[in-house]
Amino acid sequence: MTQEQLEHFKKILQERLVQVQKDIDALLNELEEIGTFENVDDIEDLAQLETINDTDKALLQKLNEEKKQILRALRKIKNGTYGQCSDGSAIPLEKLEADPLYEC
Repeated sequence: MTQEQLEHFKKILQERLVQVQKDIDALLNELEEIGTFENVDDIEDLAQLETINDTDKALLQKLNEEKKQILRALRKIKNGTYGQCSDGSAIPLEKLEADPLYEC
């Protein structure tokens, strides 16, 4: 992979990392606001808030996993191993364009 191609993927991954972090921060703020359940007047409202809370927690877990994958890919770029399978073979550029986090 050329240096230009590596820079291309690095830029994509860095932009994606910024967006994922923004999404994580927004969800954390939302969970913090919902967290106390102090203003809930009835059981149905409480159940709905708990469902939203569980959904947000699941999404937060997914976003944190994506963040880890992005950071791992950025480390691989730095190490010179990005775009390579564990056996050393090259990942086709088409696969990386479709999914810059692709691993084999």
